[in-house]
Amino acid sequence: MRKIEGYLPDGTEIEAEFDMQDNLVKLEADDGVLPADLVARALPPQIRDHPAMQVFATYEEIKVHPRHIEIEGFDAQNREVELKFSPDHQLIEAKLDDAALSQPVIDAILPQAVRGNELLSQFARIERIRPARNGFELRGRDAEGARMRVHLDDAGGVMRFGREGERAGREGRGPRHDRAEGRGPRHDRAEGRGPGGPRGPAMGQFGAPMGQFDTVAANQRLSEAGYSDFGLMMPQGPRIILDATNPDGEAVRLELDPRGQLVRETAR
Repeated sequence: MRKIEGYLPDGTEIEAEFDMQDNLVKLEADDGVLPADLVARALPPQIRDHPAMQVFATYEEIKVHPRHIEIEGFDAQNREVELKFSPDHQLIEAKLDDAALSQPVIDAILPQAVRGNELLSQFARIERIRPARNGFELRGRDAEGARMRVHLDDAGGVMRFGREGERAGREGRGPRHDRAEGRGPRHDRAEGRGPGGPRGPAMGQFGAPMGQFDTVAANQRLSEAGYSDFGLMMPQGPRIILDATNPDGEAVRLELDPRGQLVRETAR
């Protein structure tokens, strides 16, 4: 690795790193702004001329990774901006600090099947989109200002969904609190079995089928999304409620629609 450091006339320190083949690895302005001519030379024209780049008012850092090119800087309101492009110059990730990503940026990253999911309409603003397991993760806020997060697969199916207010509002109150103290239906079911023991009729899976609800397919989708330790399915109006452990190891309650698609995750 070869490193070059220098200073601009205004005193801003510029640092550049190159690999053994003399390819740029990093270009950074330490507490300052990268000159436009350096940015122009560091980025390929497909990225430099991409419409999403118009969000930048100033550039602070460019990093070239084997799997993506990362660009950081600030918009005209001095909010932090981060864009990532794939090696073939496709926009794959965008983040705008405490503000909404523009629709052209959203359209450039998300396929139509994902953009068509009705959950996107619950966002008042989408602040971040990034690649996630078999799909995309979106973060932002709803109309009430609560933080939202949704993980959709490439076909637009919901893999995880959470809202800040719902998670905070569920913990430590009412029936769920009682069950956490070792009382109520969950405690009764748990008695006499170890972690891998039966969970009623489903023997550790989902429980008895409910009408035309495909429990096997729902089980497979949730397992592939990283959920485990499933409890019994419980009808609640048109939805199905299910206790599980999410990929982060947290005890959660899942809400499925009549087709078995995950529409909500809340803490328990």
